[in-house]
Amino acid sequence: MNDEELHRLLRQHPAKLSLPTAFEREVWSRIEADDQRSMASLLAELVRRMLTSLGRPAVAFATIALFAAAGAGTGVVMLKKAESERGELAYLETVNPLVRPHSEVEP
Repeated sequence: MNDEELHRLLRQHPAKLSLPTAFEREVWSRIEADDQRSMASLLAELVRRMLTSLGRPAVAFATIALFAAAGAGTGVVMLKKAESERGELAYLETVNPLVRPHSEVEP
């Protein structure tokens, strides 16, 4: 059967489709529901786009540099805090004999 015969045959016997009465209403309600995305789907879309953009070298390098700088900054702040706490404890140990470690024995 060639294309012409097929087209003629299809025109002679049109399909009779009967749609449910609420078909159009249901279609539009699904479209409206899809437009109102949930927070989870928006977050998933954001994560997907971020991961897709990390495939580009410039974005990947910038992301790594940003996290490295943030980690280094956090480390410096924590180190300064730990040093100041150690300094305060050392001063307190020299002034107050009750704070000295137990391993030290006074003469």
